Amino acid sequence: MNIVSVKQLPGQQDYLLKEDDKTVLKLRYKKDLHTARVETEKERRVLIIDDEGLLKTKSVLKNEYGIRIGSLNYDNFSDTNGLVDIENIKYRFIVKNGEVPELNIYKGSRRNLVYNCQLVFDDISSRIKGSQTASLIIAVSWYLFLKEAVKLAPSFNAAIIL
Repeated sequence: MNIVSVKQLPGQQDYLLKEDDKTVLKLRYKKDLHTARVETEKERRVLIIDDEGLLKTKSVLKNEYGIRIGSLNYDNFSDTNGLVDIENIKYRFIVKNGEVPELNIYKGSRRNLVYNCQLVFDDISSRIKGSQTASLIIAVSWYLFLKEAVKLAPSFNAAIIL
């Protein structure tokens, strides 16, 4: 089972994504700096998450150099579902608030579920809020993007030159 544990400290939020008791993603989001330190097994990145828009809230994802690489849009003023775009790969997400909150991520339509995980909070009284989870949703989508990029990486065969 995939589990995201959420720990909130003053000024920052820490997320750990675990797949079968193995930590595959670590995220530390600092709200005042709008930065997310994302760490996977093979990659460490500092991502910048900025908010844009007046009525429709949109979070923009930038790399270390300030170049825009993606965005997160919420659907119809909702903070539980929307669309994440990372380098022209689109993921749809739905956060289900229940006894155990869940994050479901789809590729393309809602029939193509590619990832789901439970959300576990360090404080029982805290529940999922859209502004708090934009960084988490972007980070999990980034992790899926990296997994897909590894699959699509070209493989070269050895050539013998005579």
